[in-house]
Amino acid sequence: MFAFSIFFVLYHLCYENIKNHTDGLEYLSDWTFILMGITFGFLTFYSLTPNALGGEGLANFTRIAHSITWPTNILSTVGAWYSFLFFPQCVALEGVDNYPWCYLEWYRLSEHGLNMIILGFDWYLGAIPVKRGDFGWTLIFLGVYSVWTMYLQFHTGNCPYVMFDFNSGWLSVPWFNAAFVGVSAAFFLTKKLFDVRDAKTGNGGGGVLPGHVKYDAIEVDTKYEYE
Repeated sequence: MFAFSIFFVLYHLCYENIKNHTDGLEYLSDWTFILMGITFGFLTFYSLTPNALGGEGLANFTRIAHSITWPTNILSTVGAWYSFLFFPQCVALEGVDNYPWCYLEWYRLSEHGLNMIILGFDWYLGAIPVKRGDFGWTLIFLGVYSVWTMYLQFHTGNCPYVMFDFNSGWLSVPWFNAAFVGVSAAFFLTKKLFDVRDAKTGNGGGGVLPGHVKYDAIEVDTKYEYE
């Protein structure tokens, strides 16, 4: 999963730079794919070296990054699929008017489908929980990205999304709110999915990192301590 994440990061950013001559960090998917690569990089490290956790701070960072990765990737994927149907980018980014057959549209559609498959494997095979307290970090992440789009608009005169384009007037307001409502809904949907998984596997959401058998050890120790 980490290898797929790196592939997405490199291919996505290289495509944006080589084909469209952007800075590579213009779109939300640029940020979410990078975050996905960082998250699975740390999870790979913990899976390969379960006894070298690197301290509580790094463990909490990994858990928070994981909790942000899920809802933001869901938001960018839903946005990309919605854009495929209602906001085709063929002319704007490729200069051709052959929607829906241009390469860019199907690239975006398949890429954002594959990142959902990667997250699906994480849900099915992983053990790290999603904490309700990490919801705020997701909003901060999207807030930082929205400030970044404002910087781009001042710096280049263009904004990648109408939801953050204040030059579009009141049209941007409902889109802006929809982005934050959407990422909030995605977070709590993610938490529900992980709570169901943990209830079935017996983890109970009590662990911090995917340390293989650590959950069972914690549960047994706690049980006998109270008894």
